[in-house]
Amino acid sequence: MAEKWIQGAITRPGAFKAKAKAAGKGTRAFARSVLQEGSKASTRTKRQAALAQTLSKLRAGKTKFLVPLFLICTLGTAGAANKTCDGTTLTPAPLTAPGPTPDSINPRAVPALLVQAVRTAGTATVALEVSCDDVAWATVGNGTVTVTATTPSAVMSVMAPACSYRAHVTACTACSVKVLYACAGAH
Repeated sequence: MAEKWIQGAITRPGAFKAKAKAAGKGTRAFARSVLQEGSKASTRTKRQAALAQTLSKLRAGKTKFLVPLFLICTLGTAGAANKTCDGTTLTPAPLTAPGPTPDSINPRAVPALLVQAVRTAGTATVALEVSCDDVAWATVGNGTVTVTATTPSAVMSVMAPACSYRAHVTACTACSVKVLYACAGAH
């Protein structure tokens, strides 16, 4: 809804660009000249110029945002899905051997991350790991749990999460473990 105002603000698409072209200028230069003090342009043209400048700033802001976003997305681990906080499973299938989950979580701007290890067979030790470059992974403090027949489910949490997170099964005895996650304030 925040961007719907643009559709309502543009009542005559292309009109300002046509005026700029008729004046022999680009839209940015024409907008500057129309908005200068003492300009004899009509009120409509002045409003169009102000809108053109605003939209130009929005476009520039998006470009500045998209370049780093593109770089971050392309630097991720090949073959792994970097999930947002949609609150689903981190493992496409239960893990049955030691090793990291194939996917990682990128909990951006959420107050808390909750990761749950659910045992369906055997015994497993699961560590929650963090990485800011998706290459060097480190275990989160107090982020290791063991799930057994008597404790079939265990939870790890991170307050004010940053970077990427994944679960890593460090020990497995005939195990089958699902890893679920949720983010506080993600919806």
